[in-house]
Amino acid sequence: MADHSHSPEEAFSEAAYHWNLEKLYIDLADAKRKGLTRVEKQYLRGLLCHYSPNEIAEQLHVAGDTVRNYLSKGLYRYIEELLIQHGSDTIKVKDWSRVPQLLEGSGYRIHSGANTRTEQAPAHQQPSDQSSQSNDSDQLDTTQPTNEPSNHPPSSEEVLIYGIPDVPVFYGREAELQQLQTMIQHDRCRLITLLGIGGIGKTTLAAQLSTQVSQEFDCVIWRSLRTGLDINVLLNDVLQLLQPEITTPNHLDAQLSSLVTYLTDHRCLIVLEDMQLVLQGGALAGQYQPSYEGYGELLTRIAETSHQSCLLLTSWEKPREVSVLEGDAHPVRSLKIKGLGSDARDLLNEKGLSNPELWDELIMSYRGNPLALKIIATTIQELFGGSVADFLNQGTLFLGDFMHLLTQQFKRLSPLEKDVMSWFATTGEPATLPQLRTGIQAEVALSDLINVLESLGRRSLMDKVTVNNEVLFTLQPMVMKYVRRHHVDAKTCS
Repeated sequence: MADHSHSPEEAFSEAAYHWNLEKLYIDLADAKRKGLTRVEKQYLRGLLCHYSPNEIAEQLHVAGDTVRNYLSKGLYRYIEELLIQHGSDTIKVKDWSRVPQLLEGSGYRIHSGANTRTEQAPAHQQPSDQSSQSNDSDQLDTTQPTNEPSNHPPSSEEVLIYGIPDVPVFYGREAELQQLQTMIQHDRCRLITLLGIGGIGKTTLAAQLSTQVSQEFDCVIWRSLRTGLDINVLLNDVLQLLQPEITTPNHLDAQLSSLVTYLTDHRCLIVLEDMQLVLQGGALAGQYQPSYEGYGELLTRIAETSHQSCLLLTSWEKPREVSVLEGDAHPVRSLKIKGLGSDARDLLNEKGLSNPELWDELIMSYRGNPLALKIIATTIQELFGGSVADFLNQGTLFLGDFMHLLTQQFKRLSPLEKDVMSWFATTGEPATLPQLRTGIQAEVALSDLINVLESLGRRSLMDKVTVNNEVLFTLQPMVMKYVRRHHVDAKTCS
């Protein structure tokens, strides 16, 4: 294909040979009730030259999402209004390839001959070819509607989706998906937090959920906090996607106000992955790192302001705003994600392990943690020829690479949390709060121990069991082994 790269100012200038651009600019500005921006003119010329949104983005060295958002939220709407002004029936512009055809029908084309782009474009890019929609159309690929759609859900062609991770394989979780869909569709929750120990499958579940409910929303935006995004950077990014024509304010309060206003007028789903990375280590759970307190303001504003959208978080630990505001009668909920249970058998089967009669025992040993099971299944395959029986006969709980994830979580604990974890690992048995207070050698106030147990629960590192109406606290086997080997034994040796 010939090189059609342009400087920004002259991008797609060949459109002027075939289209009455000046009249089109004026009429679209009238439909918009405001002059077209330089960027909008560039994108329009690209469409008139039969460039797809992805190709326009490539030529101008911008993100494809940026172009598609400008088109769907801006130019397509102005063109629809322009067509109505020309006496046409209401037409929804959902496909980039229809734009030249529609505008030609309204008399904006001045030469009927094929332009340079059309002559050189392969057949799959011609507007008349239905297959063009499968690759370069800004119709986004989403899953089928859920069984409980809203009264007037947007079609999959109208939903704007940004950044949802691909989920090639999904095991079980039907109950959790149904529970979360109810929170979103029926209860209209504004803030939902998926909690669980590392590797338990929060991201996979959130991605599957986002895809399944996408048709409930006008827009779905997924952003990871693994890079430690400053709150102003995050909000600027989200607002630019939602309102590319509007200059984003720099002040946090103004950014939050702009976001909430948009979330009130439109139904959007925003997913923030790995919320724990903006929370502080070395202190009790839920406190923010210095300079990241703005995330607390975001959660509070989303939770307490009436709007029609939803913010979904995934995290190792529960932010304090969620702890304060959540409740069954409130639009703020959290769901602790547990292991896969028997559904993990599909995972082990995929790994080609033998002795299926022993799989449930293996799953229980690792509490159904998908990542831990994937790691251990690889070890069994490589070192034991796939024999689960031979592995279990070793009588050990092997952690392998999963230990790195536990180390990350343990480093986040406060000193007293580490002491409590070490005590439970040493005793190896569930214990009541009075037993813990008696067993801890240092003088610790009861209120401090209660705070620690609550914090460890919010971090998904402490489990509770009820025996004879008495609440006992304990550690999962993997966590207990890790703490015993790397902290209790280390102290004993020193």
